[in-house]
Formats: sequence, C-alpha cells, structure tokens
Amino acid sequence: MSDLLFPIFLLPWDLADLYVDSQRLVINGPLGQALCKLVFISTDVSSFVSIQSLILIAVDRFGAVVFPLRSPLISSKLCPFFILTTWIFALAVYSPYLVAFKLVEEDDGKQYCYIADWNEVFGLSSSFANYLLALNVVFFYIPIPLLVILYSVIVIKLKSR
Repeated sequence: MSDLLFPIFLLPWDLADLYVDSQRLVINGPLGQALCKLVFISTDVSSFVSIQSLILIAVDRFGAVVFPLRSPLISSKLCPFFILTTWIFALAVYSPYLVAFKLVEEDDGKQYCYIADWNEVFGLSSSFANYLLALNVVFFYIPIPLLVILYSVIVIKLKSR
C-alpha cells in the first residue's frame, strides 16, 4: 500500500508543477487546504513505511538464514502488529506537516501550497532544517547501512554453507 501511495499522490502534483505555476493548487477552499496537507504527508509517510518495511523484511530474512533452526524473529502473528506500528509511527513523525503546510492566496489571486513559518508554528526552539535533518539521519541514513550489514551477513552466511 505504501508503495502505491507515493506515486498516486506525488505524480499528479509533479505533473501539475510542470505545466502550471509552481506549488499552485487548482482546487481552492477547504478541499484545497486538505489536499495541500495530504499530498505532502502521504508521500513522506508512504516512503517512510516502505523503508521500515524493507528493514523488517531484511530482519526476517536475516533470522531465517543466520538462525535457521530457531523460531522466526518476526512471526506471522506479529506481522499485523509491525505493519500497524510502522504506519502509526510514520503518521506521528510526520504529523507536524498537518500544521505546517498551508494554502496561501498570493497577490496575484492564485492559491499556493506553502510550508508556514516553522518558528511561528512550533516556536523558536525548533527549526524546519533541524527537523528534516533528524528525519533524514534517523529514517534514511541509518537504515541504509543497516540493510547493507544485514544482507552482507546473509550473503556471507550463505556462501559459507
């Protein structure tokens, strides 16, 4: 599901960005406001869930290859729990988007989807740059080496047999 949400929400936005003013929404009013928030949160949440799913798959494969006689690390009973947990965690992490993105009418009368002034919304103690840096490090830059390590151990273990 997460792999489908990304192109479903991002592709129309990118196509509109190519042929219409950048960040301009054709739909106005409450629906436009909802779409402004939904496009950004759905694409980021779906990519986060996809990455976490890859990690869970790698951990499951690691357990099956490295410890073949033990019971699975991720049992079939735990799978729904892990799936639900990744979605809830992703929504919680990206929930500031629901407050930060706003549909703003510019001087030309057109409405644009912008991220609001982060400091105005969340205070001076946090910045959007720090938020994005933390997200990228924890949810993108740490999983990649983790996946490399897990699959390297799997390959080494399979070659040694």
